Amino acid sequence: MIMQHAIEVPSVALDSNECKRPEEALRESEERFRTLVQFSFDVYWETDAEHRFIRQEFAETLPEPPVSEIGRTRWEVPYLEPDADGWRKHREILDAHLPFRDFELARPMPDGGKRYISVSGLPIFDKTGNFVGYRGVGRHITERKRAEQALIESEARFRTFVDHATDTFMLHSEDGHVLDVNRNACESLGYSRTELVGATAALFDLEMDEATWRRNRERLKAGGIATLERRYCRKDGTVFPVEVRMREFCEVGQSRIICLSRDITERKRTAETFREMQAELTHANRAAAMGQVTASVTHELSQPITAVLCNAEAALNWLGTQSPNFEKAQQALVSIVTEAKRGGEIISWIRSLIKKAPAPKESVDVNGAILDVITIARSELLKHDVSIQTDLAPGLPLVKGYRVQLQQVVLNLILNAIEAMNCVDVGGRELRISTAADASNLVVVAVRDTGPGLDVAIVDRLFEPFYTTKPDGTGMGLSICQSIIEAHGGRLWTGANEPQGAAFHFSLPSQQE
Repeated sequence: MIMQHAIEVPSVALDSNECKRPEEALRESEERFRTLVQFSFDVYWETDAEHRFIRQEFAETLPEPPVSEIGRTRWEVPYLEPDADGWRKHREILDAHLPFRDFELARPMPDGGKRYISVSGLPIFDKTGNFVGYRGVGRHITERKRAEQALIESEARFRTFVDHATDTFMLHSEDGHVLDVNRNACESLGYSRTELVGATAALFDLEMDEATWRRNRERLKAGGIATLERRYCRKDGTVFPVEVRMREFCEVGQSRIICLSRDITERKRTAETFREMQAELTHANRAAAMGQVTASVTHELSQPITAVLCNAEAALNWLGTQSPNFEKAQQALVSIVTEAKRGGEIISWIRSLIKKAPAPKESVDVNGAILDVITIARSELLKHDVSIQTDLAPGLPLVKGYRVQLQQVVLNLILNAIEAMNCVDVGGRELRISTAADASNLVVVAVRDTGPGLDVAIVDRLFEPFYTTKPDGTGMGLSICQSIIEAHGGRLWTGANEPQGAAFHFSLPSQQE
C-alpha cells in the first residue's frame, strides 16, 4: 500500500539549471504515481493545514461526473453520513494530525439515491515538522454498500420468515450442539434461546444420545435428507410427537445439520380416529356379510347339536336295559364330546368374525382359512344353485396377518360373485377359488365367477368408497377389502374371467422365516 507514513515536504531551493534534471525525474515519478492511483483508487486528494481541499484528481472510469470540492473542507460538503458522533471522531483525528483509513461517507444524488465513498489519508509535515495538510485517496463503494444492504435485508427477511414459521428450525454443529434456533423452537419447547444454544438435542429429545446422533449422521450421508419421528419433551415435562427432517450442508468449511421439526400431535390423533372409524366399518361389513350367510351358520351349528342329541339318546338306551352295554354307551359319550367340541369351535369362529376387538396377528394358512369360509357360505351357494370348485396349491407359504380379516375379504368376494351370477341361467353358475405362490413368493388368491363380467366404464371406480351398482348397496365392501389387503402389505385387483365373468385377485407377502 502507498502512503503508510507521514509525508515530509523538503524546503530546499536549487538553481534552475541544477533543478532541471531532478524536476524531470520528479515529473516522471508523479506521473507514475498518478497512473498507479488512477488504477488503484477513484480519487486522489490533498488538503491544506486548515483541511481545505487544494487538489483533487479523479479516475477516468468513474460512472458519474466528478464534483469538485476545491476550497472546501470535507464537512462543508453535503454528505449524509456518518452521524454527528462520527464526524466528531473524524475531526478529532484530523486535529490530532493522525492517519485515518476507510472513513465512509454518503452523498445525496439528484435521483434521490446515495453515492458512498470510502476515504483514507495521511498527514503531511514539512522539513521542520510543521503540519501542512493531508494527502489521501478515495474509493467509490456504492455498489458494495448496495450489495451489503441487500444482504442485510435478505438476512433480515429470512430471519423474519424463520422466526414466524410454524415449524421448529434448529441449526446443529457436526457433534450435535445447537448453534441457532427460531422463535417457534423456544415457544414449543418452553426453553429460552440462551438455554437451547450450546445444548445438544438430548435436552429435549427423549431418544437422543451420541450413538443415535451418529446413526442419524450416517443416514444423512447415505440419503441426503432424513425424515424420522421423534418424541420431544418440553421444559415442563410434557411429551409430544414430532416429525423431523434433517439435512447436512457445509458453511464456511464447517459441517452443519439443519433440523426442521413439526408437531404431529393432531396428525396422530386424526390417524387414530381414522383407524377407529375404519375398524368400525370393517366390523359392520363383517357383521353384514355374516347376516347374509345365516342359513349356513345355522346349518353348521345344527349338525353337531343333532349329533349330540342322537348320541345322548343312544347312550341312555344302552344304559337303560337290564344288561347295560357300557362299551356302546362309552362310544356314544365319546361322540358327544367330539361333536360338542366341533360345535364350540364353530361358535368361537363365528364370535371371532363378529366381535369388534381384533385378534392378534398370527401365521395364517390361507388354504385352511378359505375352506372355513366355503363351509360357512355353503348354504348360500346351494340356495343360488352355484357350484364351487377349488384349486388350492399344496405347500402354500404361511402369511402373517389377521385370519378373520382375510376370511372377511374372501367371504365378501364369494357373496359378490353369487349375486353377480343371479342373472345367469341355472347350471351355468360356477365359482372357482384358486391359490398359488408366484416367483416373488407372494401368495396369490383368485376368485372367479361366470357372471356377466365387469363394465369397463366402472372398473376404475370399483374400489372407491361409497361407489356401488347395487340398489341396496353401501359401496363399502370392496373398499374395505382393499384396505384390509393393503394393510397386510398386499394388493387387490380385478380383471376378466375367460371365457366369461369376472375375476378378483389379491396377493399377500409370505411370512418371512
